[in-house]
Amino acid sequence: MLYRPSLRSIWTLLILAAICCGLYFWCESSRVQRKMPNYDQKLAASQLMVRCLQSLQETTREKGVFSENYEEPLLDVLIGQQFSLITTDIAKYETKLIGANPNFAAVAVELLERAGVKKGDLVAVALTGSNPGLNTAVLCACDVLGAKPVTITALGASWWGATDPEFTWADMEGLLVRQGILHSQPIAASMGGIDDAAIGLSQMGQEMMRLAAERNGLTFIHESNLPADMARWHRLFMDAAKGNKYKAYVNVGDGVASLGHPENASLISDGLHRRLPVQNYPARGVVHRFSAEGIPIVNIDNVVALSREYGLGQARIPLPPAGQGDVFIADRYDLRVAGLSAFIALILIVLLVHYDARLFRLREAGVDPDTLM
Repeated sequence: MLYRPSLRSIWTLLILAAICCGLYFWCESSRVQRKMPNYDQKLAASQLMVRCLQSLQETTREKGVFSENYEEPLLDVLIGQQFSLITTDIAKYETKLIGANPNFAAVAVELLERAGVKKGDLVAVALTGSNPGLNTAVLCACDVLGAKPVTITALGASWWGATDPEFTWADMEGLLVRQGILHSQPIAASMGGIDDAAIGLSQMGQEMMRLAAERNGLTFIHESNLPADMARWHRLFMDAAKGNKYKAYVNVGDGVASLGHPENASLISDGLHRRLPVQNYPARGVVHRFSAEGIPIVNIDNVVALSREYGLGQARIPLPPAGQGDVFIADRYDLRVAGLSAFIALILIVLLVHYDARLFRLREAGVDPDTLM
């Protein structure tokens, strides 16, 4: 006859359940805050981004550059008007607020560090006029890691991006580089928008973007079609490397020249890719060329999802201070308490089963266990 545990006493089970619940709550209440890896570099990147925003804000005030009033001085320059001569697409206001969070620079540090980027490494960066906050975060992360970012930007901007034709993202980056705050190497700019040619914008808007590239000393990319445009992006990146290999390629936003097709924004997830996932891509962009060369890809597009993943919180005004979020410090279980709790629970279960098995053997021998009590 096989032994089947009976655990005949309901009180035994209730006591065991109560003890296990107590152990569980002990584990939950003993959580400790632990600094995440690369804490110092992440904090430095976030603080550097705050410095960048302060510099941009001071410059716009001194030069009389038009900006909206969002009751947060650091936001006034990063979040532009909804409509302008260089507005290329619609967007959500929330994404601009989240992208302006200085702690996104820490997320960029995390992703670049996981890609293996170290001091002196070349990093190709495709930037966007649609979210200057994210651009700044990535460049601050590169600066803190000691990497050398080579950048090409799409000048057109979606709603609430860098939509001022007189103060585009190229102007912002150029200003920060000239001031010695950032050390990126901007080499070229395209118009962005549909087919990376700002199709649908007025000739005046397109001309203003050409002038923005010219005044910042950038090569203006404006080819006859999108494939030729993407080839020019890639060739300019390669020429700037001067025979050296890039350690990573960073895509910021959903620029069509970088991604290859608008649909690819939903096919390439955010974060680090050692190799891009095998997909039936409608078209292949600069990001695919770099991936084919074995270069890790860092994709930063869906800021809402990334903010949730790294515990940066929701969009908010005023901006959160540097150093806030799970990317810096996160709650973790105390492994000593968890291990001890698991050991106690295991011992109790073993003793209970052993006791129940002993009673079973007594019954098999014809002894009433109750007579032994």
